[in-house]
Amino acid sequence: MPRRMRIGRFLEIASPAPPFNRRGFPLSESTPNSPVPTTHPKGFWYIFSGELAERASFYGMKAILTLYLVQAYAYSRDEASKVMHLYVAACYFSCLIGGVIADRFFGKYWTIVLFAVPYIIGQFIVGLSVEYLTYGALILLALGSGIIKPNISTLMGMTYDQQRPGQTLLRTKAFSYFYMAINIGSFLSTLICPWLRDTFGKKITDPNDPEKTIISDPTTGYLVAFMFPAILMCVAFAFFALGKKYYAKEVIDRTPATPEQTAAKWKVVGQVFGLFFVIMFFWAIFDQHGSTWIYFAEDYLDLKVFGMTVAPDSIQALNPLFIVMFVPLMNWFYATMAKKGYKIRPTDKMLAGFALTAVCMGIHAVAGYAAQGPDGTISKVSVLWQVFAFVIITFAEILISVTGLELAFTAAPQSMKSFVTSLWLVTVGAANLFVATPVTQMYPSNKPGWMPKFANPADYFLFLTVLMVVVGVVFLFVAKRFNKGQEAAGGAEEKLAATE
Repeated sequence: MPRRMRIGRFLEIASPAPPFNRRGFPLSESTPNSPVPTTHPKGFWYIFSGELAERASFYGMKAILTLYLVQAYAYSRDEASKVMHLYVAACYFSCLIGGVIADRFFGKYWTIVLFAVPYIIGQFIVGLSVEYLTYGALILLALGSGIIKPNISTLMGMTYDQQRPGQTLLRTKAFSYFYMAINIGSFLSTLICPWLRDTFGKKITDPNDPEKTIISDPTTGYLVAFMFPAILMCVAFAFFALGKKYYAKEVIDRTPATPEQTAAKWKVVGQVFGLFFVIMFFWAIFDQHGSTWIYFAEDYLDLKVFGMTVAPDSIQALNPLFIVMFVPLMNWFYATMAKKGYKIRPTDKMLAGFALTAVCMGIHAVAGYAAQGPDGTISKVSVLWQVFAFVIITFAEILISVTGLELAFTAAPQSMKSFVTSLWLVTVGAANLFVATPVTQMYPSNKPGWMPKFANPADYFLFLTVLMVVVGVVFLFVAKRFNKGQEAAGGAEEKLAATE
């Protein structure tokens, strides 16, 4: 190994030669003799705009998928929930493919461009109301969105490392704003897609209530609603492609790693794996706002707001709205605490997120019990119960997801950044496949299934509350081990700096 190879805080000894000059500084628009700009690089705004449109496309389609399967294909709730969670799992498991392809073959930019094509095709055919085409579209969408996903944030992080070296706080803000872009897009499309479906669906008068209309043929409305995400994906592709010259310069080094480099790389993976594994349970609970939360809203909540009835699947638009509102608040809080000398570790933020997730499930349990009459009848409660739950789960998401996204980038060796970022994203896929899919089958329904069912939603959400408390306790021990590894890595860096 070269004598002056730098270790870096998170064992970057494992990386093959990154884009550094001979004096050890990152190649960028700045040099050691000129000040590093403190503004965001131009490439960030192209990534921000493209990510906003792409995530609007993804979440708009996902928001209406569950009820689409129920209404267009007469799926049961259990069947629709299973398909939705399996689709989400496929999206995030394909992130592993995207990480390997980008790191070893095409680079981040060209991997994103190549796999945007099947993504766009899938968005255009998913709403044609032909069952085999819908499943074919879901496969294309899972491959496209999953392979693209780990490379967008990684390319952004690399752009900051090259063009804004040493500006770690600026990069942290960029990851927060990047997450805001995701949620601005999600908020808009989660509202618009259900509205398009309900507006353009064929309607008739309810024979039992002449003043009420019902949708007799949902396929027309869904076709229009699914076209909106398809158009957004085309916009996302255009924004991203236009910014090519402003992104980080990628150098793919296919030189075989030495045994020492390989061992160091996988040591990092081992450190983050335990952390990511426990976080999987958070995602299993969080992603139920696209399935069991919708069913709970349909059956137990009064959906009239200011004289208007809201769609049960449009309530989830509150989550991205709250993200946009709360992220600047959390950034201010972190900066204030740092100025006062308080160091908040990533694991501390995540532990708080687990506690809030348990509280969120407790809110649903209380609402469920409040809606049950003594004689077994259901008296619907205010939709504000779920609004409050979304406030709590949004803070939990910021504490866990935003923190984990940047941690995955900074902890990874240079040659494995997309791969380690994809491991972080795979926690979402694993959560939906191994936890959410069987757990949601326990939600009460009239159709017997392969999992035992709770008698009512309140008991189901109480079970999830207890589960999150147990997982939080386990996380305490995992976080302690992870923090020791971080301290050891930091000590190695300090020793090396003292000898140079």
